[in-house]
Amino acid sequence: MNISQQCGLSFRLDGQTHQGMLNIETAEVTGKLRYRGVIESVPLRGTFGGWADNITLALDFLNLAMQAEGADEIAFTCEQTK
Repeated sequence: MNISQQCGLSFRLDGQTHQGMLNIETAEVTGKLRYRGVIESVPLRGTFGGWADNITLALDFLNLAMQAEGADEIAFTCEQTK
């Protein structure tokens, strides 16, 4: 796996606002390049979404995983990739 980019993130959990970073990982899965978001800091460190065909969908999967952990008001700050 490789890290294709890092993004900022913020969310609320247990009444507190948290800010941290996440990595967009890339890997070849079934012959195609796939993306996955993985939180690298803050209380939800290690939480990850499913493998996706693009970064936007990978962040959607991560958002769902974070909601399952009890987070809300989730926001990602990623630079546009070419």
